[in-house]
Amino acid sequence: MNGVRDRIIRADATIAVVGLGYVGLPLACHFTEAGFGVVGFDIDLERVEQLRDGTSYVEDVDDDTVQQALDQGFEPTTYANALEEADAFLVAVPTGVEQSEPDMSAVRKATESVATNAPDREVLFACCSTVYPGATDEVIRSTLRENGREPGEDTHVAFTPERINPGGSYDFKDIPIIVGADTDEEREAAKTLFEAIVDDTVPVESTGAAEMAKVLENTYRMVNIALVNEVAQHAEEIGVDAWEAIEAAGTKPFGFQTFYPGPGVGGHCIPVDPQFLSWQGRRSGQQLNLVEQAHAINESMPNHVVDRVETALAGRGVSLESASVSILGITYKPNVGDTRNSPALSICELLDTRGANIDVVDPHVDEVRVNETTYEPADEIERDAIADTDAVLLLVDHDAFDYDVLNAAPVVFDGQDGLPDDLSTITVALGDGTTVEEDHSPRTSPTTSSNTFQS
Repeated sequence: MNGVRDRIIRADATIAVVGLGYVGLPLACHFTEAGFGVVGFDIDLERVEQLRDGTSYVEDVDDDTVQQALDQGFEPTTYANALEEADAFLVAVPTGVEQSEPDMSAVRKATESVATNAPDREVLFACCSTVYPGATDEVIRSTLRENGREPGEDTHVAFTPERINPGGSYDFKDIPIIVGADTDEEREAAKTLFEAIVDDTVPVESTGAAEMAKVLENTYRMVNIALVNEVAQHAEEIGVDAWEAIEAAGTKPFGFQTFYPGPGVGGHCIPVDPQFLSWQGRRSGQQLNLVEQAHAINESMPNHVVDRVETALAGRGVSLESASVSILGITYKPNVGDTRNSPALSICELLDTRGANIDVVDPHVDEVRVNETTYEPADEIERDAIADTDAVLLLVDHDAFDYDVLNAAPVVFDGQDGLPDDLSTITVALGDGTTVEEDHSPRTSPTTSSNTFQS
Protein backbone atom coordinates (compact mmCIF):
# COMPACT_ATOMS: atom_id res chain seq x y z
CA MET A 1 0.00 0.00 0.00
CA ASN A 2 1.26 3.47 -0.90
CA GLY A 3 1.70 5.03 2.54
CA VAL A 4 0.16 8.41 3.30
CA ARG A 5 3.45 9.71 4.71
CA ASP A 6 5.18 8.97 1.40
CA ARG A 7 2.50 10.94 -0.45
CA ILE A 8 2.95 13.84 1.98
CA ILE A 9 6.74 13.84 1.50
CA ARG A 10 6.28 13.97 -2.29
CA ALA A 11 3.62 16.71 -1.89
CA ASP A 12 1.31 14.41 -3.85
CA ALA A 13 -1.20 14.39 -1.00
CA THR A 14 -4.49 16.25 -1.11
CA ILE A 15 -5.41 17.89 2.18
CA ALA A 16 -9.05 18.17 3.27
CA VAL A 17 -9.75 20.78 5.93
CA VAL A 18 -13.08 20.09 7.61
CA GLY A 19 -14.41 23.30 9.18
CA LEU A 20 -13.35 26.66 7.71
CA GLY A 21 -13.45 28.90 10.76
CA TYR A 22 -10.71 30.86 12.52
CA VAL A 23 -8.56 27.68 12.71
CA GLY A 24 -9.49 25.83 9.52
CA LEU A 25 -9.24 28.71 7.06
CA PRO A 26 -5.65 29.65 8.00
CA LEU A 27 -4.69 25.96 7.81
CA ALA A 28 -6.21 25.68 4.35
CA CYS A 29 -4.33 28.76 3.14
CA HIS A 30 -1.00 27.67 4.61
CA PHE A 31 -1.19 24.18 3.14
CA THR A 32 -2.17 25.60 -0.25
CA GLU A 33 0.82 27.94 -0.09
CA ALA A 34 3.03 24.96 0.78
CA GLY A 35 2.09 23.36 -2.54
CA PHE A 36 -0.60 20.85 -1.55
CA GLY A 37 -3.95 20.44 -3.19
CA VAL A 38 -6.48 21.58 -0.59
CA VAL A 39 -10.22 21.00 -0.29
CA GLY A 40 -12.07 23.02 2.33
CA PHE A 41 -15.34 21.51 3.55
CA ASP A 42 -17.85 23.47 5.61
CA ILE A 43 -21.59 23.06 6.10
CA ASP A 44 -22.11 26.86 6.07
CA LEU A 45 -23.04 27.77 2.49
CA GLU A 46 -22.68 31.51 3.11
CA ARG A 47 -19.10 31.03 4.28
CA VAL A 48 -18.22 28.89 1.29
CA GLU A 49 -19.74 31.38 -1.15
CA GLN A 50 -17.75 34.21 0.46
CA LEU A 51 -14.55 32.24 0.07
CA ARG A 52 -15.33 31.41 -3.56
CA ASP A 53 -15.69 35.16 -4.13
CA GLY A 54 -12.28 35.73 -2.57
CA THR A 55 -13.68 37.30 0.59
CA SER A 56 -12.45 36.41 4.07
CA TYR A 57 -14.58 36.44 7.21
CA VAL A 58 -11.61 35.63 9.48
CA GLU A 59 -9.78 38.70 10.78
CA ASP A 60 -6.30 37.21 10.59
CA VAL A 61 -6.79 36.12 6.96
CA ASP A 62 -7.16 38.95 4.47
CA ASP A 63 -8.97 38.84 1.13
CA ASP A 64 -5.72 38.76 -0.84
CA THR A 65 -4.63 35.60 1.00
CA VAL A 66 -7.93 33.88 0.19
CA GLN A 67 -7.70 34.92 -3.47
CA GLN A 68 -4.13 33.69 -3.68
CA ALA A 69 -5.19 30.33 -2.21
CA LEU A 70 -8.00 30.08 -4.77
CA ASP A 71 -5.56 30.87 -7.58
CA GLN A 72 -3.33 28.07 -6.30
CA GLY A 73 -6.17 25.53 -6.37
CA PHE A 74 -7.92 25.82 -2.99
CA GLU A 75 -11.46 24.45 -3.35
CA PRO A 76 -14.03 25.47 -0.71
CA THR A 77 -17.20 23.36 -0.83
CA THR A 78 -20.29 22.26 1.08
CA TYR A 79 -20.31 18.84 -0.61
CA ALA A 80 -18.95 16.03 1.56
CA ASN A 81 -18.21 13.86 -1.48
CA ALA A 82 -15.37 16.30 -2.25
CA LEU A 83 -13.51 14.49 0.53
CA GLU A 84 -13.30 11.31 -1.54
CA GLU A 85 -9.90 12.10 -3.08
CA ALA A 86 -8.20 13.40 0.06
CA ASP A 87 -5.18 11.81 1.72
CA ALA A 88 -5.09 13.80 4.97
CA PHE A 89 -8.08 15.14 6.87
CA LEU A 90 -7.72 18.05 9.31
CA VAL A 91 -10.78 18.51 11.50
CA ALA A 92 -11.11 22.05 12.83
CA VAL A 93 -14.70 22.36 14.01
CA PRO A 94 -16.11 24.11 17.10
CA THR A 95 -16.22 22.49 20.51
CA GLY A 96 -17.64 23.89 23.72
CA VAL A 97 -19.50 23.24 26.93
CA GLU A 98 -23.25 22.72 27.13
CA GLN A 99 -24.94 22.28 30.51
CA SER A 100 -21.52 21.73 32.14
CA GLU A 101 -20.57 18.92 29.75
CA PRO A 102 -18.22 18.95 26.72
CA ASP A 103 -20.02 19.39 23.42
CA MET A 104 -18.25 17.13 20.94
CA SER A 105 -21.16 16.90 18.51
CA ALA A 106 -19.41 18.79 15.71
CA VAL A 107 -16.29 16.62 16.06
CA ARG A 108 -18.43 13.48 15.91
CA LYS A 109 -20.30 14.67 12.80
CA ALA A 110 -17.07 15.73 11.09
CA THR A 111 -15.54 12.34 11.85
CA GLU A 112 -18.58 10.61 10.38
CA SER A 113 -18.23 12.70 7.21
CA VAL A 114 -14.58 11.73 6.89
CA ALA A 115 -15.18 8.04 7.61
CA THR A 116 -18.00 7.70 5.08
CA ASN A 117 -16.22 9.63 2.32
CA ALA A 118 -12.53 8.79 2.76
CA PRO A 119 -10.98 6.79 -0.11
CA ASP A 120 -10.13 3.12 0.20
CA ARG A 121 -6.46 3.66 1.00
CA GLU A 122 -4.28 4.69 3.91
CA VAL A 123 -5.17 8.20 5.07
CA LEU A 124 -4.31 10.53 7.95
CA PHE A 125 -6.93 11.97 10.31
CA ALA A 126 -5.67 14.87 12.48
CA CYS A 127 -7.98 16.59 14.95
CA CYS A 128 -7.12 20.27 15.42
CA SER A 129 -10.19 21.09 17.53
CA THR A 130 -9.72 21.41 21.28
CA VAL A 131 -11.20 18.41 23.09
CA TYR A 132 -11.10 16.91 26.56
CA PRO A 133 -8.28 14.43 27.34
CA GLY A 134 -9.40 11.05 26.04
CA ALA A 135 -11.83 12.37 23.43
CA THR A 136 -9.75 11.12 20.52
CA ASP A 137 -10.31 7.59 21.83
CA GLU A 138 -13.89 8.01 23.00
CA VAL A 139 -15.23 10.11 20.14
CA ILE A 140 -12.95 9.99 17.10
CA ARG A 141 -11.58 6.44 17.05
CA SER A 142 -14.92 4.95 18.07
CA THR A 143 -16.78 6.94 15.38
CA LEU A 144 -14.28 5.88 12.73
CA ARG A 145 -14.80 2.22 13.68
CA GLU A 146 -18.58 2.60 13.68
CA ASN A 147 -18.34 3.86 10.11
CA GLY A 148 -16.05 1.23 8.65
CA ARG A 149 -12.56 2.67 9.18
CA GLU A 150 -9.83 1.06 11.29
CA PRO A 151 -7.77 3.53 13.36
CA GLY A 152 -4.07 2.75 13.24
CA GLU A 153 -4.41 0.72 10.06
CA ASP A 154 -6.22 2.30 7.11
CA THR A 155 -6.68 5.54 9.08
CA HIS A 156 -3.74 7.06 10.95
CA VAL A 157 -5.06 9.16 13.84
CA ALA A 158 -3.31 12.13 15.46
CA PHE A 159 -4.23 15.01 17.70
CA THR A 160 -2.63 18.32 16.66
CA PRO A 161 -4.25 21.12 18.69
CA GLU A 162 -4.50 24.63 17.31
CA ARG A 163 -2.44 27.39 18.89
CA ILE A 164 -3.82 30.31 16.93
CA ASN A 165 -3.92 33.66 18.75
CA PRO A 166 -6.22 36.06 16.87
CA GLY A 167 -4.67 39.52 16.69
CA GLY A 168 -1.43 38.17 18.16
CA SER A 169 2.11 39.12 17.19
CA TYR A 170 3.51 35.66 16.36
CA ASP A 171 3.67 34.43 12.79
CA PHE A 172 1.84 31.17 12.21
CA LYS A 173 5.02 29.30 11.26
CA ASP A 174 6.80 30.39 14.45
CA ILE A 175 4.31 28.68 16.80
CA PRO A 176 5.24 24.99 17.31
CA ILE A 177 2.44 22.48 16.75
CA ILE A 178 2.05 19.60 19.22
CA VAL A 179 1.69 16.25 17.46
CA GLY A 180 0.22 13.45 19.52
CA ALA A 181 -0.31 9.90 18.26
CA ASP A 182 -0.30 6.41 19.75
CA THR A 183 2.09 4.78 17.26
CA ASP A 184 5.35 5.88 15.66
CA GLU A 185 3.91 5.50 12.17
CA GLU A 186 0.90 7.71 12.89
CA ARG A 187 3.02 10.29 14.71
CA GLU A 188 5.58 10.49 11.90
CA ALA A 189 2.87 10.94 9.27
CA ALA A 190 1.29 13.85 11.15
CA LYS A 191 4.67 15.35 12.03
CA THR A 192 5.76 15.26 8.39
CA LEU A 193 2.54 16.95 7.31
CA PHE A 194 2.69 19.86 9.74
CA GLU A 195 6.40 20.43 9.25
CA ALA A 196 5.40 21.66 5.80
CA ILE A 197 3.82 24.77 7.33
CA VAL A 198 5.56 25.43 10.70
CA ASP A 199 9.20 25.59 11.74
CA ASP A 200 8.86 23.16 14.65
CA THR A 201 6.62 20.37 15.84
CA VAL A 202 6.48 18.88 19.34
CA PRO A 203 5.83 15.12 19.15
CA VAL A 204 4.32 13.40 22.19
CA GLU A 205 3.71 9.71 22.78
CA SER A 206 -0.09 9.65 22.74
CA THR A 207 -3.12 11.60 21.63
CA GLY A 208 -4.06 11.85 25.31
CA ALA A 209 -0.83 13.68 26.15
CA ALA A 210 -1.44 16.17 23.35
CA GLU A 211 -5.04 16.68 24.47
CA MET A 212 -3.91 17.31 28.03
CA ALA A 213 -1.17 19.71 26.90
CA LYS A 214 -3.67 21.87 25.01
CA VAL A 215 -6.12 22.03 27.89
CA LEU A 216 -3.29 22.63 30.36
CA GLU A 217 -2.02 25.65 28.42
CA ASN A 218 -5.28 27.51 28.81
CA THR A 219 -6.03 26.23 32.31
CA TYR A 220 -2.66 27.61 33.42
CA ARG A 221 -3.57 31.04 32.11
CA MET A 222 -7.09 30.90 33.52
CA VAL A 223 -5.87 29.98 37.01
CA ASN A 224 -3.24 32.72 37.07
CA ILE A 225 -5.69 35.32 35.82
CA ALA A 226 -8.07 34.26 38.59
CA LEU A 227 -5.26 34.71 41.11
CA VAL A 228 -4.60 38.32 40.13
CA ASN A 229 -8.33 39.02 39.85
CA GLU A 230 -8.84 37.84 43.41
CA VAL A 231 -5.78 39.79 44.58
CA ALA A 232 -7.17 42.91 42.84
CA GLN A 233 -10.45 42.61 44.75
CA HIS A 234 -8.57 42.13 48.01
CA ALA A 235 -6.32 45.11 47.22
CA GLU A 236 -9.37 47.31 46.79
CA GLU A 237 -10.55 46.38 50.27
CA ILE A 238 -7.23 47.16 51.98
CA GLY A 239 -6.29 50.25 49.94
CA VAL A 240 -3.32 48.79 48.08
CA ASP A 241 -2.57 49.30 44.39
CA ALA A 242 -2.59 45.78 42.92
CA TRP A 243 -1.13 46.96 39.61
CA GLU A 244 1.90 48.49 41.30
CA ALA A 245 2.38 45.33 43.36
CA ILE A 246 2.18 43.13 40.27
CA GLU A 247 4.68 45.30 38.39
CA ALA A 248 7.06 45.15 41.33
CA ALA A 249 6.74 41.38 41.64
CA GLY A 250 7.38 41.08 37.91
CA THR A 251 10.90 42.47 38.33
CA LYS A 252 12.00 39.17 39.86
CA PRO A 253 13.97 37.38 37.13
CA PHE A 254 12.73 33.93 38.15
CA GLY A 255 9.77 32.26 39.81
CA PHE A 256 7.12 34.77 38.75
CA GLN A 257 5.25 35.31 35.48
CA THR A 258 3.25 38.50 35.20
CA PHE A 259 -0.51 38.34 34.72
CA TYR A 260 -2.87 41.29 35.07
CA PRO A 261 -6.43 41.68 36.41
CA GLY A 262 -9.34 42.40 34.13
CA PRO A 263 -13.13 42.39 33.95
CA GLY A 264 -13.18 38.66 33.20
CA VAL A 265 -11.93 36.19 30.60
CA GLY A 266 -13.35 35.74 27.14
CA GLY A 267 -12.86 34.15 23.77
CA HIS A 268 -13.04 30.55 22.66
CA CYS A 269 -10.32 29.01 24.88
CA ILE A 270 -9.75 30.32 28.41
CA PRO A 271 -13.41 30.32 29.54
CA VAL A 272 -14.08 26.91 27.95
CA ASP A 273 -11.09 24.56 27.92
CA PRO A 274 -10.57 24.36 31.72
CA GLN A 275 -14.17 23.22 32.05
CA PHE A 276 -13.22 20.07 30.13
CA LEU A 277 -10.89 19.21 33.01
CA SER A 278 -13.49 20.10 35.64
CA TRP A 279 -16.06 17.88 33.96
CA GLN A 280 -13.59 15.05 33.60
CA GLY A 281 -12.59 15.36 37.25
CA ARG A 282 -16.20 15.13 38.39
CA ARG A 283 -16.76 12.16 36.09
CA SER A 284 -13.73 10.30 37.45
CA GLY A 285 -14.39 11.19 41.09
CA GLN A 286 -11.19 13.28 41.32
CA GLN A 287 -12.57 16.82 41.46
CA LEU A 288 -10.19 19.60 40.37
CA ASN A 289 -11.02 22.12 43.09
CA LEU A 290 -8.46 24.75 42.11
CA VAL A 291 -9.65 24.80 38.50
CA GLU A 292 -13.29 25.09 39.50
CA GLN A 293 -12.62 27.84 42.03
CA ALA A 294 -10.51 29.80 39.54
CA HIS A 295 -13.28 29.57 36.95
CA ALA A 296 -15.79 30.85 39.50
CA ILE A 297 -13.56 33.83 40.38
CA ASN A 298 -13.22 34.87 36.74
CA GLU A 299 -16.94 34.41 36.15
CA SER A 300 -17.63 36.73 39.10
CA MET A 301 -15.61 39.63 37.68
CA PRO A 302 -18.37 41.20 35.55
CA ASN A 303 -20.57 41.44 38.65
CA HIS A 304 -17.66 42.91 40.60
CA VAL A 305 -17.07 45.56 37.93
CA VAL A 306 -20.72 46.57 37.90
CA ASP A 307 -20.74 46.78 41.71
CA ARG A 308 -17.69 49.05 41.62
CA VAL A 309 -19.31 51.25 38.99
CA GLU A 310 -22.43 51.47 41.14
CA THR A 311 -20.26 52.53 44.11
CA ALA A 312 -18.43 55.11 42.00
CA LEU A 313 -21.71 56.59 40.81
CA ALA A 314 -23.13 56.62 44.33
CA GLY A 315 -20.07 58.57 45.45
CA ARG A 316 -21.19 61.29 43.07
CA GLY A 317 -24.82 61.10 44.14
CA VAL A 318 -25.97 59.18 41.04
CA SER A 319 -28.01 55.97 41.12
CA LEU A 320 -27.03 53.16 38.76
CA GLU A 321 -30.69 52.78 37.90
CA SER A 322 -31.32 55.12 34.97
CA ALA A 323 -27.68 56.26 34.91
CA SER A 324 -26.13 56.77 31.49
CA VAL A 325 -23.00 54.68 31.02
CA SER A 326 -20.72 54.67 28.00
CA ILE A 327 -18.93 51.36 27.32
CA LEU A 328 -15.55 51.44 25.56
CA GLY A 329 -14.93 48.05 23.96
CA ILE A 330 -17.29 45.08 23.66
CA THR A 331 -14.99 42.38 22.24
CA TYR A 332 -13.20 39.69 24.24
CA LYS A 333 -9.70 41.17 23.63
CA PRO A 334 -8.12 44.28 22.11
CA ASN A 335 -8.00 44.94 18.37
CA VAL A 336 -10.25 42.08 17.24
CA GLY A 337 -13.95 41.97 16.36
CA ASP A 338 -14.79 38.74 18.20
CA THR A 339 -17.35 39.00 21.04
CA ARG A 340 -17.51 35.30 21.96
CA ASN A 341 -17.78 34.88 25.74
CA SER A 342 -16.77 38.52 26.12
CA PRO A 343 -16.84 39.73 29.75
CA ALA A 344 -17.51 43.21 28.36
CA LEU A 345 -20.75 41.91 26.86
CA SER A 346 -21.67 40.31 30.19
CA ILE A 347 -21.07 43.64 31.93
CA CYS A 348 -23.33 45.41 29.43
CA GLU A 349 -26.06 42.84 30.06
CA LEU A 350 -25.76 43.30 33.83
CA LEU A 351 -25.88 47.08 33.54
CA ASP A 352 -28.93 46.88 31.31
CA THR A 353 -30.65 44.47 33.70
CA ARG A 354 -29.97 46.80 36.63
CA GLY A 355 -31.56 49.76 34.86
CA ALA A 356 -28.62 51.66 33.42
CA ASN A 357 -28.82 53.24 29.98
CA ILE A 358 -25.78 52.17 27.98
CA ASP A 359 -24.13 53.11 24.73
CA VAL A 360 -21.24 51.24 23.17
CA VAL A 361 -18.10 52.36 21.37
CA ASP A 362 -16.13 49.72 19.48
CA PRO A 363 -14.54 50.26 16.05
CA HIS A 364 -14.23 46.50 15.47
CA VAL A 365 -17.91 45.55 15.88
CA ASP A 366 -20.78 46.48 13.56
CA GLU A 367 -23.62 45.16 15.70
CA VAL A 368 -24.07 43.58 19.11
CA ARG A 369 -27.11 42.34 21.01
CA VAL A 370 -27.43 43.15 24.70
CA ASN A 371 -30.36 41.30 26.27
CA GLU A 372 -33.29 42.36 24.08
CA THR A 373 -31.64 45.38 22.44
CA THR A 374 -29.43 45.51 19.36
CA TYR A 375 -26.72 48.19 19.36
CA GLU A 376 -24.61 49.55 16.52
CA PRO A 377 -21.43 50.63 18.33
CA ALA A 378 -19.89 53.98 17.47
CA ASP A 379 -16.47 53.81 15.81
CA GLU A 380 -14.83 56.43 18.00
CA ILE A 381 -15.19 58.16 21.34
CA GLU A 382 -17.14 61.40 20.84
CA ARG A 383 -16.49 64.25 23.27
CA ASP A 384 -20.08 65.53 23.38
CA ALA A 385 -21.52 62.08 24.00
CA ILE A 386 -18.98 61.40 26.74
CA ALA A 387 -19.71 64.71 28.45
CA ASP A 388 -23.40 63.80 28.68
CA THR A 389 -22.84 60.44 30.38
CA ASP A 390 -22.73 59.73 34.10
CA ALA A 391 -19.77 57.35 33.77
CA VAL A 392 -17.44 55.81 31.19
CA LEU A 393 -16.20 52.19 31.41
CA LEU A 394 -13.01 51.24 29.63
CA LEU A 395 -13.35 47.48 29.20
CA VAL A 396 -11.23 46.74 26.12
CA ASP A 397 -8.07 48.72 25.39
CA HIS A 398 -8.34 49.03 21.59
CA ASP A 399 -5.41 50.82 19.93
CA ALA A 400 -7.89 52.94 17.97
CA PHE A 401 -9.27 54.69 21.07
CA ASP A 402 -8.31 58.34 21.63
CA TYR A 403 -8.31 58.68 25.41
CA ASP A 404 -7.67 62.43 25.42
CA VAL A 405 -11.38 62.85 24.69
CA LEU A 406 -12.13 61.29 28.10
CA ASN A 407 -11.15 64.53 29.84
CA ALA A 408 -14.76 65.55 29.15
CA ALA A 409 -16.14 62.59 31.13
CA PRO A 410 -17.40 63.08 34.72
CA VAL A 411 -15.79 59.83 35.93
CA VAL A 412 -14.02 56.94 34.18
CA PHE A 413 -13.75 53.37 35.44
CA ASP A 414 -10.68 51.69 33.96
CA GLY A 415 -10.99 47.91 33.79
CA GLN A 416 -7.74 47.47 31.82
CA ASP A 417 -5.28 49.96 33.34
CA GLY A 418 -5.12 51.49 29.90
CA LEU A 419 -5.62 55.20 30.61
CA PRO A 420 -2.75 57.69 30.20
CA ASP A 421 -1.13 59.36 33.20
CA ASP A 422 -2.14 62.87 32.20
CA LEU A 423 -5.90 62.34 32.09
CA SER A 424 -7.46 65.14 34.14
CA THR A 425 -10.87 63.65 34.90
CA ILE A 426 -11.65 61.51 37.96
CA THR A 427 -10.64 57.89 37.33
CA VAL A 428 -11.03 54.68 39.25
CA ALA A 429 -9.21 51.53 38.14
CA LEU A 430 -9.92 47.90 38.87
CA GLY A 431 -7.65 46.85 41.74
CA ASP A 432 -6.11 50.29 42.34
CA GLY A 433 -7.27 50.55 45.96
CA THR A 434 -8.91 53.96 45.51
CA THR A 435 -12.45 55.32 45.66
CA VAL A 436 -14.22 57.82 43.42
CA GLU A 437 -13.69 60.56 46.00
CA GLU A 438 -9.95 60.42 45.30
CA ASP A 439 -8.69 62.25 42.23
CA HIS A 440 -6.65 59.36 40.88
CA SER A 441 -4.73 58.97 37.64
CA PRO A 442 -3.83 55.34 36.86
CA ARG A 443 -0.44 54.15 35.72
CA THR A 444 0.61 53.83 32.13
CA SER A 445 -0.66 50.66 30.50
CA PRO A 446 1.90 47.82 30.79
CA THR A 447 4.04 47.24 27.71
CA THR A 448 4.30 43.48 28.28
CA SER A 449 1.59 41.34 29.78
CA SER A 450 -0.14 38.01 29.74
CA ASN A 451 -3.31 39.69 28.52
CA THR A 452 -6.45 38.68 30.38
CA PHE A 453 -8.43 38.64 27.15
CA GLN A 454 -6.12 36.45 25.08
CA SER A 455 -7.60 33.31 23.76
